[in-house]
Amino acid sequence: MTNRRFGQTMHLPDGDPETVNVAEADYPYPGMIGAKITMNRPVRDRATGLVSGHEKQYQLVRTDSTMTVAPYHGAVAWWQATATYTVTTDPTALGRGRIAGAFTYACTRGNLTCIQKKGPIENLKFTNGVTASPTVAGLHVIPHSDAGKADCLAAGSAPTYPLLGVTIGVYDAANAEGDVELNVEDAVGG
Repeated sequence: MTNRRFGQTMHLPDGDPETVNVAEADYPYPGMIGAKITMNRPVRDRATGLVSGHEKQYQLVRTDSTMTVAPYHGAVAWWQATATYTVTTDPTALGRGRIAGAFTYACTRGNLTCIQKKGPIENLKFTNGVTASPTVAGLHVIPHSDAGKADCLAAGSAPTYPLLGVTIGVYDAANAEGDVELNVEDAVGG
């Protein structure tokens, strides 16, 4: 039997999946690694200031202790090893198409953290030279070859890699960040 669980209670040290940063040796429930949790998280609309609830899905994962680019909020996560639920910011570990989700925290390399797989994420990091400027129009967001970064395709373009999701906000070109509705499918074996 696999340790992947859906809709189960998950032990999170401080109760928030977006700030998990714990050494694996200090985590009391190693069988939960790989488990997913879906919860309703409030999101503030930056334009109107209104807060609404949105369902988000997270997965408890190991982070690669040797990745060159450390995790940060909005960095794209790729599978480094699906069998051990280990993720990295390096798109070449198992191939650019083996996306795992997005980091929501600047966790320590080698620690456990939660990555986000579904739902809205603010400030996803894009490559500096996006193919198309992200807009509220729901443009396709795919992984880029730059470590930890995504790209956005023009309307009507066919994605060449699995989708991270679609754009839901205006692009901040100065910081190469935008809001995205994530919808990352599970990789085979992970």
